[in-house]
Amino acid sequence: MSKWIESEIRLRLNETIDKSVEDQIKKEKVHWKGVLERIIEAVKTLAKNNLAFRGDNEKIYQKNNGIFLSIIEMMAKHDPTMREHLRRISNGEIHYHYLGHNIQNELIQMLANEVKSAMIRRIKDAKYFAVILDCTPDISHMEQMSLVIRCVDVSTTTIQVEEFFLQFLKVEDTTGSGLFEELEEGLVTLQLDIGDCRGQGYDNGSNMKGKRKGVQKRLLDKNPRAFYMPCGCHSLNLVLCDMANSCNKAISFFGVLQRI
Repeated sequence: MSKWIESEIRLRLNETIDKSVEDQIKKEKVHWKGVLERIIEAVKTLAKNNLAFRGDNEKIYQKNNGIFLSIIEMMAKHDPTMREHLRRISNGEIHYHYLGHNIQNELIQMLANEVKSAMIRRIKDAKYFAVILDCTPDISHMEQMSLVIRCVDVSTTTIQVEEFFLQFLKVEDTTGSGLFEELEEGLVTLQLDIGDCRGQGYDNGSNMKGKRKGVQKRLLDKNPRAFYMPCGCHSLNLVLCDMANSCNKAISFFGVLQRI
């Protein structure tokens, strides 16, 4: 009973035997929280400015180790938290340092998901939207379809029309049916109601603008209020191509350039 009473008094006064251990654990928590905050800020800065993260190696204080590690090294010169962190790494006191490419990629993905969620919230606040699609092959010759949502952004003080690029959709079937299925599945994944679509804009390909089997016709069958408008840039490109083909001087000029 006396030991229990003594223990109760020690707990109340924060004078237990493991007090020093608890203080060390709290100190470590504060240290690692500070390290992660600084790493996240470095990732946000590089991502915002569209800069490459990695160089020829991933080791601190070595030549050509990339912009990310260079920023970390610069922080260590002026910041005690990061200086202590790099000291532990250099002396081999810790193995998990959170400076490798895996943590960088994970943080980038988490930030991207947060940005994407914020854009989707704005689209849902606007309720009605238009879809803009375009396809292009990537380096592996896999066809990709970019999904852009256009809506009236009501979240800002000055209400204005905004366009949000949300994702690339991998396309295996480039027919009107295949592209529409990818679009429909993409909207479901983003939790956007296809019934709220009020506009659609594509290039002048038959699989996109086709009056019978194109994407625009299939979307109109689902939602008659989704008004179709051909992409102005693609239409202008076709006009310029036709203008060039009707001019002998232009044909000769571009023909010479192509042969060169």
